[in-house]
Amino acid sequence: MDASLPTRRTLIGVAAAAGVAALTGCAKDESGEKGKKQPSPTPSATDAARLGDAPPAADTASARSTDGAWRYTRLSPEHNASYHALAVTSRDDVWLLGTREKQSSAPFLEHWDGKRWSEPAPPDELKAGGRRSSCALAAGAPGEVWLAQRTGEDGQLAVFRRKGGSWQRLPDPPAVKGGRWSDGATEGAWCVASGAHLWASPYGKVVHWDGKRWDVPALPFPAAALAAAPAEDGTPRAWVAGSVDTECGQGECYPQPATARWADGAWQRLDTPSYHFPDPVPPEASATLDTLVHDPVSGRLWALGRHGFNHGEVDNEPDDESVVLTGDGAAWTKVRTPEFGRALSTAETVPDGTGGLLLDSRTRRTEDGKVHKLHDPGRLPEPSEVPKPKRRYDFKQPFDIATTRLIPGTRTVLAAGVVIFNNSSPTGNPPRRPVLARYDAGGKG
Repeated sequence: MDASLPTRRTLIGVAAAAGVAALTGCAKDESGEKGKKQPSPTPSATDAARLGDAPPAADTASARSTDGAWRYTRLSPEHNASYHALAVTSRDDVWLLGTREKQSSAPFLEHWDGKRWSEPAPPDELKAGGRRSSCALAAGAPGEVWLAQRTGEDGQLAVFRRKGGSWQRLPDPPAVKGGRWSDGATEGAWCVASGAHLWASPYGKVVHWDGKRWDVPALPFPAAALAAAPAEDGTPRAWVAGSVDTECGQGECYPQPATARWADGAWQRLDTPSYHFPDPVPPEASATLDTLVHDPVSGRLWALGRHGFNHGEVDNEPDDESVVLTGDGAAWTKVRTPEFGRALSTAETVPDGTGGLLLDSRTRRTEDGKVHKLHDPGRLPEPSEVPKPKRRYDFKQPFDIATTRLIPGTRTVLAAGVVIFNNSSPTGNPPRRPVLARYDAGGKG
């Protein structure tokens, strides 16, 4: 299993100066004239030790994050490993999947059942690791979780369902080829569930499990991300986003956003806004979507991506821009956002439980459209900190986020990934620990 994280993932512990400057005014609006809100406090060694047994999202004031900041809530007992997937059905049902770096990337699972953490065994077929692949978790009903593995060599999927304390492997889905996925490098969710239905996307295709059998519904564009919502009156709800080549008559194609919804057992394409640079259009221009999320509070969908081009080939270059769309599941509207001087880390996009949205782990858009900067979590104690005179610099302690999830029915977002203890290594090979953090959203301000 390939332990590398998806591309374009930004370390929230390393802030781009341009991004900070772009949000300075919004940060002042959030904190008012009394000064900026402070990040979560740095955990002491005792606090860090408790993170091994603490609930991931206790519903108490003392456990919540400082307003406007992330807070660490679990430090895995695993060393030199990383979390890659997260599924949450409630505060008392949280699943984490990670890989170990020195054991052929063998996967491991951790589960919070409302009382304690445990380490359930993964399916037997995955215990050995060693395969160049990517894994995903999808939440089902409370107490139910799906696990999918897609391999880089042949695009084959293996899908497992856990119900009643044991894993059941589904029949293998049809093998598909598409060529849009490589090494697990996708930003949005590629495995989602609604009711008894599951959709998974290998190589830009989407396979569908209806509770009894697999099929490969026709899709008029390569899939980049999936989203699902709880079934309504027994009807499953799902959407898919990607891009489609257009305007290929003269010269280069100009890919544009594309979306579809699940209706009557098939994909129904939706009208999706397009993006264009003014003439002369720069080389290899494209507007693509790579993340799609459903907000359970407003019932709306959000789709994010990037409108850009191949830089360095012309003198007068336009600015890249973020693609942000919202809709009711049947129609889309463009949303204006400030430019941040960086691409949004759309693997981290998640609703915040108030009708707002984390555009990424550093940027919150509230329901009324205001944008605020989020603070990093407080640093954890270094396991073996190199004395300052010997290392000369503070190499910081980045938290590299792999995925985020909103706990249903709450305003608490969980983020899973890895913390890198750069100041504990004189050799450039720092210790790494899987970590879970929480962000508790306030109201509009």
